[in-house]
Amino acid sequence: MIRLIVNADDFGLHQAVNEGIIKGHKEGIITSTSLLANGDSFDEAVAMAKENPRLGIGVHTALVGGLKPLSGADKVPSLVDEHGRFFTSYPQFIKKAVSGDINFEEVYQELDLQFEKVVSSGLAITHADGHQHLHVLPQITPIMTSLLKKYGIKKMRIPAEDRFFRNGINQWGRFAGKVGLAEVADKAYTFSSRMGIWSPRYFWGMMSGGQLTEERLMEIFHRVAGTRGSHEIMTHPGNNDRVLNALFPWDYHWESELAAMCAEPVKEFIKFHQIQLLNYGECE
Repeated sequence: MIRLIVNADDFGLHQAVNEGIIKGHKEGIITSTSLLANGDSFDEAVAMAKENPRLGIGVHTALVGGLKPLSGADKVPSLVDEHGRFFTSYPQFIKKAVSGDINFEEVYQELDLQFEKVVSSGLAITHADGHQHLHVLPQITPIMTSLLKKYGIKKMRIPAEDRFFRNGINQWGRFAGKVGLAEVADKAYTFSSRMGIWSPRYFWGMMSGGQLTEERLMEIFHRVAGTRGSHEIMTHPGNNDRVLNALFPWDYHWESELAAMCAEPVKEFIKFHQIQLLNYGECE
């Protein structure tokens, strides 16, 4: 049996992201999403999720991305820039961590508040993961597993995509980053599984993150169809590229990803190969 979770990240980030995720769930193959406690459209996302109970909901922890910490900038000074926001990208965070300038007690405090906010929404929480995948850093995975246990959550994403899979992307910096992440993620898998945390063993969508067109999605599906077990595909859908790319400097193709999630050839492939679409809560 092939079990597949299709998880949309950044639920709660913006209205256009929320609308894209719900459309991809109702009209496409999205089964799961990760809720961003720091997102400006968090309350709207919670209301939408309550109207769509089949959509699995996870905690999307954030320590980067230019977002505001829930703790308040003065409570987590090692995690924020001069404007009181998280650093823009994971290389900045990692550089500070390597130099000893990150206080991981502050990381625990901030992530605890994020878990608490999502869990207190009244939604059934199925899993957790991390914005730009910082949850699998060696210093952060023990914090994540501790919080998962505190809040009674038993599942977590492990973003270890096949090392050699390029998915039509010829950006060697991105490829190197993906390979490095996979190495770290494998170690996180070993640690978290020992702590009783379940994760899908196969992960897709890292190399083509933000650029997951229908063609690239179909290439992933051919890999999925050839490997029995539990898989996760990550996606970033939205319904307004112009608005979202003006706000977030990630160069995502939000509308193309949404179109891929709803494409008829994709649905037909899933049906033909008897791939079981599930959310984290439905997997064991």
